[in-house]
Amino acid sequence: MAEYAGYKAILAWLTTAPSTYTTIAQVRDITGPGTTADQIEVSHRDDQWRRFKAGMRDGGELTVDIVFDPDLASHDPTLSTSIYTALANGTSQTFKITYPGALTATTTAVFGGFVSGFEMATPMEDAQTASLTIKISGAIT
Repeated sequence: MAEYAGYKAILAWLTTAPSTYTTIAQVRDITGPGTTADQIEVSHRDDQWRRFKAGMRDGGELTVDIVFDPDLASHDPTLSTSIYTALANGTSQTFKITYPGALTATTTAVFGGFVSGFEMATPMEDAQTASLTIKISGAIT
């Protein structure tokens, strides 16, 4: 069984269609995606057990913690290509997570979504950070 270090995962977003992804700098932690399916009850009186079918799927959210540096292009709130500006504009983006794998193999998750949250933290005795929330819209491929 192979084991891979999570620190090698890369989060990027599509900045130039059809295939130019820009890495979001200084990512610390990525949580998600966490997909769910609605539960549709289809029970009837011919049986004593409740029955369910899977309904619509939801890709959930992605939470990303970064070491925030406003001098970096992917963080700079004054640039139209920054992750912060994506929140301000409310535009949908294409994101890609590249997970570590063997030397020649990687696994990716590609999905549409929008930045729904951007929260700064500036502690007195620690790194300046930000937490991004990305709401996933549609399928994760």
